Amino acid sequence: MNKLIVVVSLAFAGVACTSPSDDGKNDREKETGHVWQDQVGTLDKARDVEQTLTDAQKQRDRILRQQE
Repeated sequence: MNKLIVVVSLAFAGVACTSPSDDGKNDREKETGHVWQDQVGTLDKARDVEQTLTDAQKQRDRILRQQE
């Protein structure tokens, strides 16, 4: 019985003394900053593509006006 108490006490002491590897956040939150980072990144890329397409359209319009 005494050996069991010692083993259990050492196990609890070992767990209590280790630094927490998880501070309430999951792995994705730790890597990216927050849970929605993937979606935010996708939206940012979509905005960049939209801007590129808008710029290309403006350039085509300018070229067509010059040819008239």
